[in-house]
Amino acid sequence: MISHRFIKHLLVQLLCLGGAVGSAFAAGDDGKMQILFVGASPAAGAPEGVPAVLPIIAIGDLPSVETAKQEIFASRLRSSPVSTFVSEPSPANGEFDQFFLIAEVTLVPGESGPQFGVGGDSYALGDFAARMSSVVGAFTPEHRRIGFLSLTDGQDAFPMAMTDIQDTLDSWGFDMLVLMIRDGPAGSCGNAPAQALHYSVISGLADRVPFGNGDGISTAVEVEAYLTRALKRQTARDPVCGPSYSLILKASNDPAHPMVTHNGKSAFGEMEAQLYHETFEAMFLMDSPNAGTVQDFLNSCVYCPNEVALLDRLQQMEDRARTAALETEIWTRIEGDEGRDRLVIYVENCALCTYRERAEERIADIDAKAAALARENEGFRAASETGDLEALRAYVDSCHVCTHAEAAGRQIAEIEADTVYQAERAMLEQALGARSLDALQAYLDGCKICDGRDAVAAAVLVETRRIEFSAPCLALAALPQHGGPRKLEAIDQDMAHGVCEIAAKEFPDDGLIRTMLGRVAQAAGDFETAKAAYDFGMADNTPAAYGLAAYSHYAPPQGEPIDLDKAEDLALVGAEMGDWLSQEILTVIYSKGLAPDKTPADAFAIAQNIADEGNALAQFFVGYYYLTGTGVEPNAGRAAAWLQKSVDQGYTHAYSFLAELHEHGKGTEQQPDRAAELYWTALEKGDPTATDRLTTQLGNRDREVIRIIQQRLRDEGVFRGSVDGIAGPSTVTAIQRYAESLTEAG
Repeated sequence: MISHRFIKHLLVQLLCLGGAVGSAFAAGDDGKMQILFVGASPAAGAPEGVPAVLPIIAIGDLPSVETAKQEIFASRLRSSPVSTFVSEPSPANGEFDQFFLIAEVTLVPGESGPQFGVGGDSYALGDFAARMSSVVGAFTPEHRRIGFLSLTDGQDAFPMAMTDIQDTLDSWGFDMLVLMIRDGPAGSCGNAPAQALHYSVISGLADRVPFGNGDGISTAVEVEAYLTRALKRQTARDPVCGPSYSLILKASNDPAHPMVTHNGKSAFGEMEAQLYHETFEAMFLMDSPNAGTVQDFLNSCVYCPNEVALLDRLQQMEDRARTAALETEIWTRIEGDEGRDRLVIYVENCALCTYRERAEERIADIDAKAAALARENEGFRAASETGDLEALRAYVDSCHVCTHAEAAGRQIAEIEADTVYQAERAMLEQALGARSLDALQAYLDGCKICDGRDAVAAAVLVETRRIEFSAPCLALAALPQHGGPRKLEAIDQDMAHGVCEIAAKEFPDDGLIRTMLGRVAQAAGDFETAKAAYDFGMADNTPAAYGLAAYSHYAPPQGEPIDLDKAEDLALVGAEMGDWLSQEILTVIYSKGLAPDKTPADAFAIAQNIADEGNALAQFFVGYYYLTGTGVEPNAGRAAAWLQKSVDQGYTHAYSFLAELHEHGKGTEQQPDRAAELYWTALEKGDPTATDRLTTQLGNRDREVIRIIQQRLRDEGVFRGSVDGIAGPSTVTAIQRYAESLTEAG
């Protein structure tokens, strides 16, 4: 038979194999922990799930010294399926490395002085101290870390009993005691959230960044700093049910003394999530200009990370707002000053200086008026005496003080009272500014008073000769925007060079003429001369010069590197000035993804702009982009419409794409005969796309399209096969031969 002594020994050994009672907390990795609740509910203020994973013992009242160990033993047995005990406990062999106490007591008056109430009983200070010491000692803790004591003091007796109470508390031997003195029962009556400080500290939040250094140990200085801020918040937020005041009592003044060892692991679920969200929000609010948003966060946060920094930021914003209001008040008083003294004081002493620029402008204006006053008065008198209209206008336009502006205006009005004169003047200014021959001639033909006849007549002669000399040059050498050929090989170099040289000699400063001479040089392969001409044109703000210069960097002469950045920079300037070629280059660069900060949508927008102006190439681009969905939602109908516009202007490359839409009835009516006509025209124009679609891709063509092409080939005498719409080898060979014959014929 097994003896009772053996069974007891075996039970102790088995129990010693376990950890702390029910603990799943990170601190259990380094040492056992025990948390004792006396007269307090573990669930009060606890985040969800926290009590279930902590080694908690809860007792409603204090047992006597004689029964403390038995009652604590029973409570510990009931608190966990498996309990662990040291067979021979002693302070040197403490059963719990970390011990924490959470107690709710009431300070009540007694016959011989204040008493502590726990549960439904009251105890004199000595009895209370002995019972609590016995209860704590029953756990044989190695380190009595922190005790949290919530003390309800409705009679405000604590200050008078402080010395005796501290002696009582010191006898428990805790490293730190946190006393929260309340007028009423613990709880939160207000709207602000309250945290259970004991759970926050025990879980290691005081060590977590931004509260501590995150080294896995909550030191005395970290815990004290965390609790000080949290207790101040509770008192400020909840004056009814929060603590009226709090005390932190320390057994040691060593700031590095460990209070909680937690291996630096995460806090518990809900607490961790709340802290994460609050930390994220606090980081965002560090740069927020909205004081109300920052204050709302500080009023509602539970753990309040970066609270000190946010309070500092809030104070800075308040100080800035107050300073801004004061400066605005000052500016409102002085902005209309006719003298400079107060304005200068503001500029030299302002803090935010919101109105500095306006004040400096006002000072400069006052100074300018003072300096110009005598000069203006003298100028007005001279102009008024002679009735000099131009001088009177100059006075009105340039005066600063303008003392006589009204008188000058009346005199000008008298001179210009005739409505005919007014109309003529407006027409004159418009014609001279635009350098338009039509506008200048219209003025000469229609003026009655003709105040600006001499200037207009001279301008007409100049512009007439400019057109006379530049028109032949533009027709032979200019870009399509100015009525010239698109391709360099289409330029008659000898004739173009001759007429452009004549024009350049007549108007040596004309940037457009010099630019066209550069294009002729480029067609001849003289890229140095072309570059110099384009540089001259750009210096004269000639839009076409930017486009041609940009193209020379996009498609440089053989052997020179491509410079897309330079091409884009020049094209952007030319595009801003309305040059088509510049915008065509940007369209190509952006559609091909050659500019890192631009997209096909940018290419489409540019192409659409010049397509609306009648650019045949851009019309093709827009149609192609709608067809392929490049930078815009695909739309076959719009693709067909824009391709048709390009075809109407004879742009070769558009024919085959429009033909395919008619062939398959995409975005337009299915018309095989129209498709065949477009393919045939593109083939005759030497379009490689048409050649490819009618040879290597002939099998993809509609049968009726093939039949019509076969008939065309037969009419040209290059095909003797059947006109049956079948894409046979003989048909392909005939198309190839016909295309080659066109190339050979030029």
